[in-house]
Amino acid sequence: MDPSGAGGLLDWSLGQLKVLSPSDWGMVLGAFVLIRASSLLGMWPYALIALPGTLAHELAHFLVALVLAAKPSFPSLVPKRSEHGWRLGSVAFRAGIVRSVPIALAPLALLPLALAYGVALLAPATWPLAALHAWIVAALLSACLPSRADFRIAIPALLLVALAVAAAWFLLR
Repeated sequence: MDPSGAGGLLDWSLGQLKVLSPSDWGMVLGAFVLIRASSLLGMWPYALIALPGTLAHELAHFLVALVLAAKPSFPSLVPKRSEHGWRLGSVAFRAGIVRSVPIALAPLALLPLALAYGVALLAPATWPLAALHAWIVAALLSACLPSRADFRIAIPALLLVALAVAAAWFLLR
């Protein structure tokens, strides 16, 4: 399938999902649960187990900020305590609201990356390498959602977009 356009990308993604076997998905689910449950062991074990996802999450912010000329700082992967718990990583950048939104939402790109990684490396792998690949896929899936701070940046602009779409729909009906 040709992944051009939104419909083509969705069709391609759904086709790729079928490449992974139920046992592959079981390993990814198991690794995902272990990553999430590792937070019960304390911050440092969790930070180490979630490291591939944290690295990918922060690199996504960094690369999009770099492309948008937002002068990003190099990603920090040193956990720091914040008012809401622990922050596993961060990237500082300078941009107005228009450029900040794609930077804040950049980790969403990890979802298709996780799928492509799983198809390319997990599907053909055998034990024990398959377990490593399942862990990386699970870490990417765990890290693909924007953080609380990311949503604080993106929500005002997303609400404006939603209002514009609703207004256009209402006016053009």
